[in-house]
Amino acid sequence: MKRTTLLSITLAAALGLTGPFALAGTTGHEGHAAATLALSLNNGAKWQGDASMIQGMAGIRAVIERNKEAIHQNTLAAADYKPLAAEVQGQVDYLVQNCKLSPEADAQLHVVLGQVLEGMAEMDGGADPRAGAIRIVEALNVYGNYFDHPGWTAIE
Repeated sequence: MKRTTLLSITLAAALGLTGPFALAGTTGHEGHAAATLALSLNNGAKWQGDASMIQGMAGIRAVIERNKEAIHQNTLAAADYKPLAAEVQGQVDYLVQNCKLSPEADAQLHVVLGQVLEGMAEMDGGADPRAGAIRIVEALNVYGNYFDHPGWTAIE
C-alpha cells in the first residue's frame, strides 16, 4: 500500500488529480519527456510566496539535489526511492499546513505540487520510480520560472 497522508489526498482531490497532467508542451531529455506545466506569471512577474512556501520547496529540492547523480546515472536502486518519496511527502505536508499564499499564487503553486505528488507516488511504488523523480525535477525547474524564490536554481 502506498504511503499517502490525508493532506496529500486532500490536495490531490482539490486539484482534481485523477490522471495525467495537462501539459503545455514537451521537450526531450535522455529519452524522457520534460513536461512544461500550464502556469502563468502574475502580470508578467513571478509570483510572490511566503516563508513556508520557500522552506517547503527548498526542502523538496534538497531531497532531489542530494540524490541527483544517482538518479541521473540510473544507479539508485528502486527500493531507495521510497524513503525519498517519504521525505518529499514531509515537505509537501509542511507546505500545505503552513502556506498562506494569495488565492491566485496558491492556484499556481497547486499546479506544481500536483506534479510533485504524481512524481512522489511513482517513486513510492510505481512501475518506474526514476521517472517519478524526473517528474519532480521537472516540476521544481518550472517552479523557479514562475515563483520568486531567492537563490533558486534549476536542477541540472
